[in-house]
Amino acid sequence: MTNADVARAFDEIADLLEIKGEDGFRVNSYRRVARTVGDLAENIVDIAARGELNTLAGVGKSSAGKIQELLDTGKLAQRDELTREVPATLLNLLDIPGVGPKKIAVFWKELGVTGIDDLKSAIADDRLKGLKGFGPKSIAQMQRGIEFRARSAGRVRLGDVWNVAAELREAVGAMSGVKRVESAGSLRRARETVGDLDLLCIADDGAAIVQRFTQLPGVTEVLAAGATKGSVHYEYRAGRSIQVDLRVVPAESFGAAWQYFTGSKEHNVRLRERAVKRGWSLNEYGLTEGDDVIASASEEDIYAALELPWIPPELREDRGEFELDNPAGDLIELSHIRTDLHLHTPASDGRSSIAEFAAAAQQRGLKLICITDHSKSSTIANGLDEERLYEHIQDVRGAAREIKGIKIWIGTEVDILADGSLDYADDVLAELDWVVASIHSGMGQDVEANTRRTLAAIENPYVNCIGHPSGRLINEREAMALDVETICHAAAETGTALEINANYYRLDLKDQHARLARDLGVTISINTDAHDTEQLDQMHFGVRTARRAGLRRADVLNTWTPKQIADFVARKRG
Repeated sequence: MTNADVARAFDEIADLLEIKGEDGFRVNSYRRVARTVGDLAENIVDIAARGELNTLAGVGKSSAGKIQELLDTGKLAQRDELTREVPATLLNLLDIPGVGPKKIAVFWKELGVTGIDDLKSAIADDRLKGLKGFGPKSIAQMQRGIEFRARSAGRVRLGDVWNVAAELREAVGAMSGVKRVESAGSLRRARETVGDLDLLCIADDGAAIVQRFTQLPGVTEVLAAGATKGSVHYEYRAGRSIQVDLRVVPAESFGAAWQYFTGSKEHNVRLRERAVKRGWSLNEYGLTEGDDVIASASEEDIYAALELPWIPPELREDRGEFELDNPAGDLIELSHIRTDLHLHTPASDGRSSIAEFAAAAQQRGLKLICITDHSKSSTIANGLDEERLYEHIQDVRGAAREIKGIKIWIGTEVDILADGSLDYADDVLAELDWVVASIHSGMGQDVEANTRRTLAAIENPYVNCIGHPSGRLINEREAMALDVETICHAAAETGTALEINANYYRLDLKDQHARLARDLGVTISINTDAHDTEQLDQMHFGVRTARRAGLRRADVLNTWTPKQIADFVARKRG
């Protein structure tokens, strides 16, 4: 039972209660438990084993009992009771944009709708007509939402739409009369997945800009087009669409709007609470006292008026950012990165040569790279046996002598095998400058087995870094069961780095685990795992994940000098 499983169960209970018509306080108490558990860096099973469930924010005696019941039995009696009253299949309707528990309650109670197919039939048969709150426009929007759900199913990886957002900002910024355009929402906060894209702009003629926005190439459907807001479905890849909202806001309130639409919801609630305590109001138009505007033009003004330092967007998740004296101070930035220690060439499954990587890395300001091709057990990745590895060592050493202006190390991404042993013997690893150890197979083992094999690698004196520790692929493969806290303790004790793999399919360690690792004294290494030179540009995704974790420059090994990194390696080998 994972944290996500427990959080999902409590969210489902909240949804079922809201569909049933229970009061909002009770519903929100379950949602708060779901969020608390979902945000945990430590496994909920371990917290329960220590008898500390009721120490978690929002988890009282009753909720702690339900969590324990779920861990012990794999189910909740309350959920089972609710689904005898409210069909569980109604929960699937929540995936339709614009459909919430209150609308679902009407479908169910008035029409007997219990799932997607029933709703499709009700729309096709015109049975929604006449229901309170369901006019032709809302019914048509719902129909489009069902079709959109089928095309876009779920949240999109950050990297899939990062450049799309940049292109849209450029397109809007090029329109006559537009003075400024920015991204907001979860993309600005650099969440690993986003549900939609939010753009804000300052312009002379809002209606004209919105109209031009809705006519951009790539727009497949216009959902709304008014004087200050346009909303469209935008095809970011063949057959895949995402909703994009553009808001035109006055320059004098741009800061308030940017802060509000960046979120997160939880962060904004905390800000509003601070405003209310002072007798003020805070919304997308500004921070006000009655009719008097206290602050609105910039985010910095908003935070300063509330006696807070400006908080970087990546930290705005209500995870302790309000308690920081200087949240932006020395927070890791892309410009701090000087090394990339996980790269693949055609010697295994890469596509760019040593020389190409060296040239591209220098262009990006790097001082050191390490070539880490796969070991022999990664047959699908053309992994190197010992003979090929020794030849590869000579090739990389030769390139390092010839290429000036950047240090080039030879390393490996060595497989951690099912029993915890490594794909190469220690005498082979001793020939290398840097060793990344990763699990690529057998991830379906239980938490004890996965943790044991990772710990065995950490204990090896030649392993310098654990690569993509959880093995997850965002939206494709769940993280393997792993005792992250135990691994962090071992990594800190042995002087082994844990990786934030910057590939946007991975972002592994994820932000909560990276924060836990830092707090326990682990050194973090951010690497691209690049297989060609273009993928070096994904480093910024890893940096943004580190920023969400609150990592400072000194926490990240890639900001150190080559000499400092060499000393880090030597200390463990010594």
